[in-house]
Amino acid sequence: MTHARRFLNQVGRAAFVAGMLAGCGSGGSSGPDAALPMGADASGGGSSGPDAALPMGADASGGASPDAAPLASTDAADGPANVCVGDGGVAPLLCTCKPVFASATDLSGTWVLETIGAQTVKVPAYVNPFHLKSIDVILVQVIQNGNDVTLNGHYCDRIQHDDPNNPAKVIVLDPWRLTPSPLQRSGTFAPDDSGRWTLTLPSLVEVFGATLSDPATDALPTDPNDPRLVDVDGDGYPGLSIALSGLVPGTLRSVQRQSTALRGVAVAEDRVEGGMAYESDQSVIASEPPTIKNLYTSSTAITDPAACSSTFVMVKVSDAADAGAVDCAWVRDQETAFLGL
Repeated sequence: MTHARRFLNQVGRAAFVAGMLAGCGSGGSSGPDAALPMGADASGGGSSGPDAALPMGADASGGASPDAAPLASTDAADGPANVCVGDGGVAPLLCTCKPVFASATDLSGTWVLETIGAQTVKVPAYVNPFHLKSIDVILVQVIQNGNDVTLNGHYCDRIQHDDPNNPAKVIVLDPWRLTPSPLQRSGTFAPDDSGRWTLTLPSLVEVFGATLSDPATDALPTDPNDPRLVDVDGDGYPGLSIALSGLVPGTLRSVQRQSTALRGVAVAEDRVEGGMAYESDQSVIASEPPTIKNLYTSSTAITDPAACSSTFVMVKVSDAADAGAVDCAWVRDQETAFLGL
C-alpha cells in the first residue's frame, strides 16, 4: 500500500469514526432555533437526556409517514426544508405542515416522546456526505398547571439510524439502549403572539457517563481513571459502551453531552409535533482496539445544519398522569404502531 493510500485510508476511517459517534451524541448544532449555547438553562447533575424523533413526514427507514403532510424539498438548492407545500400548514420553525388542533389547551397525561438529532458527516475520500439520525424514545408524565408544564419520565429506547451508504455502523448495545435514564424538564404550553398554543421546552443540558459539577461547561473526561466517570449502562466499564461494525469494528467507551430545546404545536388532541434545537459533543475514554480512540481524536463531525433536520413527536397514551401498566416494555412493544419505528 502506498503512503498516499495509507493516508486516505486513515483519514477515511477517522471521519467514519467521527460520523458514527456523531450519531451517538457528537456534532454541532441544528434545529428550528439553531445554535443553542451549551450553557443555556443547564439542568445540573450528570445524567440523562431527552431526545430524538423522526423528521415530520419520515419513518425510520427514510420513507414517508402516511399521516404526514408533504414538506418542500430538503435539498438546500431548492429552498428551506421547513416551508410547507400548499396552504393550511403551520408557520415555519415549528417543523410540521399539519394544521394546529386549536382545542388542545392542556397536555396533562402520559405521553411517549420521540426525538431525533440529525448529523451530517463529510469524508474526504467520498463525494457525498453521510446522514445519521440518533433516535430516543422516552415515556413521560406531563403535569400542567396553568401554562406551566413539567415532564417527568425515563428513557425507554435508543435507536441509531445509519445512512445506508455508510460502510461503518454503530450498534447501540442493549445495556445502553435499555438504560432507563431519568428525565425531568419544564416549560410552557401557552398561546403565542398569534394565539396559537405552543409547547416550549427551553434548553436542557444532559451528560451521560459522567457526573460533572457544571454539565454545560466542564470538559468531558478523556482519562479512563477520571473519578467523575460513571458506569451509566451497568456493563462493568466506565462511561457508556457503543459497538462498531464494518470498516472500523470494535467497542468505544465514551461520555456524551447534549443540549436540546423543543418547540411545537398540537396537531391532534393526542399528538404534538415540532422542531428541536440540538447541540452535542462526546469524548472517547477508551476503545477496543485502542486505535479507534486515536482515530476519533483526529476527526470532526457536525450536526445536520438543514432546517428541521432535528425534530420531535409526542403521542399521548393515557389521560392519567400515572398510566400504571404503561411502562417501557409496553412502549417498546408499541413504538412501531405509535411512531413508525
